[in-house]
Amino acid sequence: MSNLLVWKEKLQRLYAKYSFYIDKAIQFALAFLTFWFVSTKLGYMKPIAQPVIMVVLAVVCAFLPTVFTVLVAAGLTIAHLFSLSIGIAATALAVFVLMFIFYFRFAPKTGVIILLVPIAFAFKIPYVIPIAWGLIGTPTAVLPIVLGVITYYMITYVNESATVLKGLEGGMVQQITVFLQKAFSNKEMWIMIAAFGICLLVVYAIRRLAVDHAWEIAIVSGIVVNMIVIVGGEIILNINTSYVELIVGCLVAGVIGFLIEFFVFAVDYTRTERLQFEDDEFYYYVKAVPKIQIAPPEKTVKTINERQETSSLGDAESKDTAKVSRVRKKESSGKKQEGTAAAAQKKGGTEKKQVSQETLTVSQAEEMLLAKSLQEELDIENIVNESLKETK
Repeated sequence: MSNLLVWKEKLQRLYAKYSFYIDKAIQFALAFLTFWFVSTKLGYMKPIAQPVIMVVLAVVCAFLPTVFTVLVAAGLTIAHLFSLSIGIAATALAVFVLMFIFYFRFAPKTGVIILLVPIAFAFKIPYVIPIAWGLIGTPTAVLPIVLGVITYYMITYVNESATVLKGLEGGMVQQITVFLQKAFSNKEMWIMIAAFGICLLVVYAIRRLAVDHAWEIAIVSGIVVNMIVIVGGEIILNINTSYVELIVGCLVAGVIGFLIEFFVFAVDYTRTERLQFEDDEFYYYVKAVPKIQIAPPEKTVKTINERQETSSLGDAESKDTAKVSRVRKKESSGKKQEGTAAAAQKKGGTEKKQVSQETLTVSQAEEMLLAKSLQEELDIENIVNESLKETK
C-alpha cells in the first residue's frame, strides 16, 4: 500500500509539473475520439470523414474550451445527416438547439460529460459515467448525461436505419415523423436515462454521508442500483439485453470508481478524531478524518573527486610534519637550557651559599615550569605521531 501511495504522490507531482501539456493531450484525445465516433457511425459526407480532417479539428479543439468540441461534434453530425436527408438534418439541428439551451442554462461547464457518454457506449462501459460523476460531481451532472445518452441513441438509430429512412415514399415529412418516433420511443434509451440518473444521485448522496468508508459504500451501491434498474426495466418492458456486457461494464465501473477514490479521497479512518465545541448560538460536532500522504523518498547523489581527496591528504600530512618539526625544535632548545642551568649550578657552587634564600626559591620555580613545558611538548609529539599512523 505504501508503494502505491508513493506512486500516487509521484504522479501528482508529475501532473503538477506538466499539467498544461497533459491537459492539452487529454483534450486532443477526447476530441479525436468524439469525431471518430461520429464519422464511424455516420460518415455520409466523405470529405469531412477523413482521418486528417479529424486530427486537424482535434488539434484546434485541444486549445479551446470543451464547449467548442461539443459544438464541432454537433456540426459534424448535422453535416453527415445533411448528406443523408435534409429533413433529418433539420430535425437533429432542432434537437441539438433544444439540448444546448438546457445545457448552457443549467450545466455550462460539464461539456466533457456529453462527449464522454457516447465514447463510453462505444467501448461498452457506459456505467462508468454516473458512478464517476457521482463521486466527483454534483447532481447537475444528470443533465449532460441525459443529453449524451439521447445523442448516442439518436446517432445509433440513424446508423442502423439509414436505408429505411432513404426509402420512405412520403418524402421529407414522413422521414421527420419516423425519425422522431423511432429515435425518441426507444425503450432501452429511457431505461438507461433512468438508471444513470438514479445511480448518480444515489452515489452522490451516499459519498457525502459522515460515515466510515462512505465512498466505497457509494460505489458498490451505484453498481447495484444500475443493475437493478436496468434488469428490472428490461424485464418489465420486455427488452432483450446482454447480461455479460452489463456485468463486465459494472465491474469496470467499480474498478474505475475505486481508482478515483484512491486519487481523490485517500483517507485513514483508523486515525479519525471527533471534536465537540460550542459558541453562543450552536453546538458543533466535528468528525476529522486525516488524509493519507506519503512523501516519495528523495535521492541525493554525492560526487567525490579523487584528485581533490588525494591533495587534501597530502596537505594534512605536510601540516602534521611541520607540527612535529616545531615540537622537536622546542624540545632541543629546552634541553640546551637545562644543560646550561646545570653547568651554572656546578660552577657557582661556592657562590650559592652567598645567594639569598629568595633567589634560590625563584630558580626552583623556573626549573619546575621548564620541566612542565617539556612534558607538555612530549605529550604533543606523541599525539601527532599517533595521528600520523592513523592517517597512513
